Amino acid sequence: MLNRFIAAICIACTLTACSSKSDTSNTSNTSGTTSTTSTTNTTSTTSTTTAQHAGDFTVATQFSPDPPKQGPETITVTVKDAGGNPVKSATVKIVTDMPSMTMSGPTLRASSNGDGTYSAQTNLNYATQWTFDVQIKSGAKTGHAVVKADVK
Repeated sequence: MLNRFIAAICIACTLTACSSKSDTSNTSNTSGTTSTTSTTNTTSTTSTTTAQHAGDFTVATQFSPDPPKQGPETITVTVKDAGGNPVKSATVKIVTDMPSMTMSGPTLRASSNGDGTYSAQTNLNYATQWTFDVQIKSGAKTGHAVVKADVK
């Protein structure tokens, strides 16, 4: 049942993205990781997806609700290999913290949805900036990506 719900959300987000105006910006940091943040605006919905090169993988994260809000949150991670193919047999861990509060948050184990996406549910208790360190392992290949989000 949860997989169908997540699939429905992914389809709705895809349809929204295909029919909306987009603004994309790229940033690069000193570790060589490039992140792309795409923000899609419609009259009633804002959807943000972050895609990053993460070692042997490309990783995209999506939050529901989006933008993230204080309270229950579902984080969906899409993992692709260097060829752009979904990685269906990875272990995905998300380590969270709140840098401005000098606090660590929960460490999450994302469950496979069977299609190269992985989902974890958490409760974001504090309205502050959160850091999500997404760690991926599949066989001998590893990678990690850091995503920051302002929780309101």
